[in-house]
This record gives sequence, structure tokens and C-alpha cells, in this order.
Amino acid sequence: MQQLEKLGKGAVSVILALSLIAARADILWIGNSPLLNYTAGQKKRKQTVWLRRILLLETLAACHGLASGLLHHWETILYAPTSAAPHSMVYALMGEYDSHRTHFATFQVIAKPGPITRLLLLGTQIAGYLVQGLICLVYMPLCFQLARFTAEAASRVYCDLAQDIAAGQVPDIANANVPAVTRMFYSLPDNTNMRQVCLCIEADDVFHAKWEHAATHHHHNAVAHMYGK
Repeated sequence: MQQLEKLGKGAVSVILALSLIAARADILWIGNSPLLNYTAGQKKRKQTVWLRRILLLETLAACHGLASGLLHHWETILYAPTSAAPHSMVYALMGEYDSHRTHFATFQVIAKPGPITRLLLLGTQIAGYLVQGLICLVYMPLCFQLARFTAEAASRVYCDLAQDIAAGQVPDIANANVPAVTRMFYSLPDNTNMRQVCLCIEADDVFHAKWEHAATHHHHNAVAHMYGK
């Protein structure tokens, strides 16, 4: 398990580094929203990087729930297990995907990416979905470990963003209206602000990280039992 954790941390570090580089690459972000393009002023540039990072992060984070949920569903079809565990696993994975979908939708409303940017994000998600599905087929525990460290990294991202909002560093994000889909998902009142939303998402990702950690051990023990280790 220690080797698995090191591999998972290393892979997520590389992914986050690449996503940060991509968030700073203007050539990838073509749209009608000035918030996704660098403009004059340090605060504007900071908001730009925040929005780009979150859109990329949530695009990739949603892949795990989709890929793992589908494979668990196939397992149910092929082996017809009598236990309720596989069904609850699929339910949890789909719930995780729905969380990331909501997070993405929240900041997409603020960023208003153009059609080319949306297509690039869609291509990124398709590629991430295929890679996650391949990892799931080869060794399921590694897929859950990657999702765990991604959730931990995402919780830190939203914590930092909440601090920047409180410090007045990102006024356009702070003053944005919270989308109805976000308020509905988290059962928030109409007067909710974006800092409170970031704290809700942070707590959500902390929960996901703990759940992924438990799922990693569950699948690792199942594989070890399968091979008599």
C-alpha cells in the first residue's frame, strides 16, 4: 500500500503541475469571457488563473466517477453479485461525479468559456475518461488512490480560493451570483456568497478523499485475496 500511495501522489503531482501550466497558457483559452483571458492588473490575472485551474481540475476529477462507476456496473451485469456492496459503490461513484459536475457548472457560469474552450475541455475529459478506465481495468485500487489525492488537492485549492475571496484578491469571483444549480445541490439559501460555496466544495472534497481512501483499501484487499496474498 505504501508503494501504491507513492505512485498515486506522484501521478497526481504531475497532473496538477500540467494543469497549472495549461491554466497559464493563453493559447488554450479562446472565448468571449474576459475572465478567461489575461487582462491588465494583478487581481484580474489571479482570477483568470483561478478560473482556468478550477475548470481543468473539475473536468479531470469527474472522470473517476464516470469510469469507475461504469466498470462497477459492468461487474454487476457480468457476475450478478448477490451482495448490495457493488450497487452502493456505483451509487457513491455516480454521486461523486454529480458533485464534480456541479462544481464545474458553478464556475463555468462565472467564467463563460467560449465554444472552442468548451470543446477543448470536452476533449480533455474524454482523454481523462479513457485513461481512468484503462487504469481501472489494469488495477482498480490505483484508480481510487489517484481520485483520493486529486480530492485532497482540490480541497486545498478551494480553501486557498476562499482565503483569496476573503482577502479581496478576486472581486469578480467574490461578487458573482451563486448559480441556482449550486444552491439546489447544497441546499443553500438565496443569499449565499461564493466564499461559502467554496467552503462547501472544500468539505465535499474532504469527504470524497476519505471515501476514496476506504475504497482503495477495499479493492486492494479484494485483489490480494483473489491472488492469495
